[in-house]
Order: sequence, then C-alpha cells, then structure tokens
Amino acid sequence: MSWKGRRFKGVLFDLDGTLLDTSDLVIRSFQYTLYPYLGRIVAPEEVYPYFGVPLREGLKAFVPEKVEELVEVYRLYSQEHFDELVRLCPGVREGLKELYQAGIRMGIVTSRVRETTLYGLRLFELEDFFQAIITMEDVNNHKPGPEPVLKCLEILGVPSGDALMVGDSPHDIAAARAAGVVAVAAGWSYVPRQRFIDVEPDFWAESMAEVVALALGAS
Repeated sequence: MSWKGRRFKGVLFDLDGTLLDTSDLVIRSFQYTLYPYLGRIVAPEEVYPYFGVPLREGLKAFVPEKVEELVEVYRLYSQEHFDELVRLCPGVREGLKELYQAGIRMGIVTSRVRETTLYGLRLFELEDFFQAIITMEDVNNHKPGPEPVLKCLEILGVPSGDALMVGDSPHDIAAARAAGVVAVAAGWSYVPRQRFIDVEPDFWAESMAEVVALALGAS
C-alpha cells in the first residue's frame, strides 16, 4: 500500500489490551458482577466480544434490566483489583519512548472513563508520552464510529492521512478506518483473529516494535 515505507506524524492507541494488559481484570470483573444475576460464571469467550466497547453496552448484553446496578458493582470490583491484575503489555514502555523521542505525536482513544484511564496511565508512568487523551465522556458517539479518533487527531494537530491507530478489538479497527487513518491490529490481543476479518485491518503488528517500525517508515 502507498502508506508503507513512509513516516507518520501521529499514532493513536487504544488503552485496554493494547497498552495495558487488563484482560484478567475485565474478565474477572464481568464474572464477579454477573454471577449473582446469571447463577453461573461467564466464560472468557463470552466477554471477549465486549472488549473495547463502553461498559454499559457490554453489561447490558447479559442483564439489560439491571445495567446501573451492574455498573456500580463492576466498577467497585475493578477499582479494588486494578493494581493486582493489570500489567503493561510487552514492549510498551520501550516503544512509546522511541516514538516520543522521534517526535511522533501520540494520543489515547479509549472507551474507559477518564478517571480510570488516567489512573492506569499514571500507575505505569505513561501519561507524559501522550498529547491527547480521549475517553468515554469526551464524545457523544464512541467507537466503532469515527468521532473519538477525529477528536484526538484534532487535538494532536495531525491530519487523518498522516496517522495510524493501534487497537486490540474490531471496534478500534472500524473506528480507525471510518476516520481515514491506517488501522493497525494489535497481534498480542486476546480477541480471536477471526473477529477482525469483517473490519479488515490495514496492518497486523505482532509487537510494539513492529508498530514503531511502521510509524517511523522502517516497515
């Protein structure tokens, strides 16, 4: 493709599953929250489709009439176990540092609320790498629509044609494509690759090193 071999001005990242490995936290939070209502422990495969979507939407798929109760329980459990269950995805710090030192402008586009987004970034000392952070509260229509991606690009001052976005869910890829940026699937995602077929990512990155190479035109 024409974008290969050229340097990008901006890189956007999803947070959960892309920079921070929150898979255990998300799955256990779903399991703990839903068990009293369903009378069973949901399997990880039942939770994967809701990676990268707003929390209410995910919980509504299981017990639509109790969403507000579920959200409260989920957030309390998640907050109490965040430090214990969350870790950095491999190579993230090194990759972000290299992009930052190369002058690439970077942003976060996440379905998380701002409070927990900032908590996670600060916990792992990542916040200073990013010039824009778009969370659930910042837009009216979130991923898979283009609004959060376009808003992030506007803050960064980077045209869509000069940016790529890295995400671990089909919603990330769909949002990137809708916004006209190069859509990069995080190959380290726990989401089965089969689910990405319909959204057709432009590039599969198996590691953060591959993201860096792509962004700097070395891929």
